[in-house]
Amino acid sequence: MLRDFPLRDLNTWGVGGTCISYDSPRTALEAEESVAEVIRNEEKLFIIGAGSNVLISDGHINAAVIHTERLDSVQPSREEFDKIIRIEAGAGVPVRKLLELSVNEGYEGLEFLTGIPGTLGGALWGNAGAAGHGFNGLIKEADAVDWNGRSFKIGEESFKWGYRTCPVDKSTVALITSCVIYLNSAPKEVIFSNIKKFASLKKDQPLGKKTSGCVFKNPPGMSAGRLLDECGCKGISVGGAVVSNSHANFIENVGDASSQDIYELCELCREIVLKLCGVELEYEINFLGTFKKN
Repeated sequence: MLRDFPLRDLNTWGVGGTCISYDSPRTALEAEESVAEVIRNEEKLFIIGAGSNVLISDGHINAAVIHTERLDSVQPSREEFDKIIRIEAGAGVPVRKLLELSVNEGYEGLEFLTGIPGTLGGALWGNAGAAGHGFNGLIKEADAVDWNGRSFKIGEESFKWGYRTCPVDKSTVALITSCVIYLNSAPKEVIFSNIKKFASLKKDQPLGKKTSGCVFKNPPGMSAGRLLDECGCKGISVGGAVVSNSHANFIENVGDASSQDIYELCELCREIVLKLCGVELEYEINFLGTFKKN
């Protein structure tokens, strides 16, 4: 493990300080060893994939980080006369790679990943999805490491799916190393039509900007982005952080934002929506480190 490792380049906002220790395992066995070492050192553990849904605090962070980027193997195999494809994929595989694979091979089910950044492990952990579609029913099992640093399998029956919530028991699972996904064959015109539909949902998002996806979850029956827009949050800023003018549920680092700038702006947006609409927005992003409003 590397000590006092800088995290700024491991997240899409491009902010953050250093962690106590850092490791990037290449295999499930190495992942076991990494988790076991963190436990032996009695350190807090945080898992990072593409860092596309996390705000990392400034300064030195009292935590160990395991980076899944090298757990990136993909092993597809066809079953039942090519009607089904079984994909065993590592937690560090970019979801766009899985989507491309499914399209090229002619299998449907992952079109909801269109425009979603990140890795399989992170997308699964946060139950990423769009328009009511997600991994539910597609993931049949997963390999994981528990809080004793031992590997075990998670069966399909153990996944508990909910809106933007982790579907596995976090008190047992420290790290997911790989998943098994089953997809059904479909005409490519159907797959491309689905992709076009999901892409249309992303048309207002600030692609190519330094953001971390949607900051807040949609409240039941409402849109967080619409609430923020109606409350006049577009364009407001704190330091180098600004609420996107194209989609109010995105915060952009316009070049020199600190983690504190982004956090203060997030909290300001929450306060405005609570005051004007009586709705308390819940964070969709994760936090690594310590945050406190000034």
